Amino acid sequence: MCKKEPCIDIKNCFDAFITSMLKHCLYIGVVSLCLSGMSRPTQAADAAEVQSVALPAPTTSPTSSVTASPTTTLPAGSTAPADVSENRKFYTISCSLREIYDTNIFTATTGRIASFETEVSPSILFDFPMENSDFSMRETFDATYYSNRPGSQWDFDDEVVAQFQHQFSDRFSLNMAEQFRYYTEPSLFQNVGTLYYNGAYISNTFNGSFNAQWTPLVSTVFSYSNTVVDYMQQQTATGNNSVENTGSATLGFAILPKITLTFGGIFDDISYGQIDRGYTTYTGTVGANWQALPSLSLNVAVGGSLTQTDLGTSEPTPYASLALNWQLGARSSLNFNYSHEIVPSDVVQSMGQIADRFGTLFHYDITSSISAHLEGTFTHGIYTPFLLSPNTISGFSENDFAIDAGLTYHINSHFDVNLGNTYSGVASGLSFRDYNRDQVYLGVRGTY
Repeated sequence: MCKKEPCIDIKNCFDAFITSMLKHCLYIGVVSLCLSGMSRPTQAADAAEVQSVALPAPTTSPTSSVTASPTTTLPAGSTAPADVSENRKFYTISCSLREIYDTNIFTATTGRIASFETEVSPSILFDFPMENSDFSMRETFDATYYSNRPGSQWDFDDEVVAQFQHQFSDRFSLNMAEQFRYYTEPSLFQNVGTLYYNGAYISNTFNGSFNAQWTPLVSTVFSYSNTVVDYMQQQTATGNNSVENTGSATLGFAILPKITLTFGGIFDDISYGQIDRGYTTYTGTVGANWQALPSLSLNVAVGGSLTQTDLGTSEPTPYASLALNWQLGARSSLNFNYSHEIVPSDVVQSMGQIADRFGTLFHYDITSSISAHLEGTFTHGIYTPFLLSPNTISGFSENDFAIDAGLTYHINSHFDVNLGNTYSGVASGLSFRDYNRDQVYLGVRGTY
């Protein structure tokens, strides 16, 4: 894994301008707090945040490289935006200010550098409900200042997400979503291959799905996604710029009022434009969806995949996925996902990795004013000779992990205070990839 290089120095006048803007942003936030009496954490989404746009159902497994789970939304989100006014607005504006202590800003194996960070993140969400449709879009900008970092002390991120949903009738629906991100940090809880930290990159994902209930017993889901990843650093771009296309079809047959058998097929292809690596997988699955309770669902699928690498080799591998979604209360929920499949990797000598992926998100309201969240992801990747370029490296395994835990205090309908800790790292058979990183944060968010 390439280590993050310091960004190109920003001119002194630009630094001064940005610093002035941040001071004004802080001043406005404090004044608004006094008068009234969406934040995106550095790594993990605040589980209490609801200003977001949801992705459609995934095209592969519950924790595929494209989407995180059948009900997972874009970072920090749910399908319906919160509105703090009595009369619903078509827009929601939020801004957060967060202070972070980071023990390893470059995710280095040795010679780690720690730093305090100040993060300001304004966001605006538009939502336009129609009779049978809904269109939502959100823009989030993020500016982070590092008090102790060689080179440039600023990082700037940007994210644009949009979703269109249309209900043709009670039996047919269409869902399309677009997500564009410019990130300088690894998106640990967004499964785009392994846990990248290779410098700034652009990631653009389009998802679309069509759901049909043909009869009371028979249903189908067709979905497609396209993901493009483009790194700014030339060394990283050479081996990791990629285009992934994934399509799937699922046939459901209800055998009991609460149990539906499923039969599916998945096509997944990833290619790297500047290097000869990548793969194509053909997967067949059989499974079941169980709506145990109105608030509890379980989806399970097993099957097999045939993987053909860009080197001309091919090999069958097993496939499995599981998704548990449990709404525990009005604002409390538990989501758990698992998959066993071949997914992309940032190891340039590899076509991909055989991965066991676990993901969970738990949110609980302790009181009407205090809520807690726990979000975690763990990937055990196996790099077999079948997936490695010949005469390069030997087979090895790797564990990637990230966990975020925190509390949110709801001052009123407009303001929240949150604190938490994100711990992440890599333990790899390639020792130069190893690192661990601890980030403690405290912040305030205002929403209008």
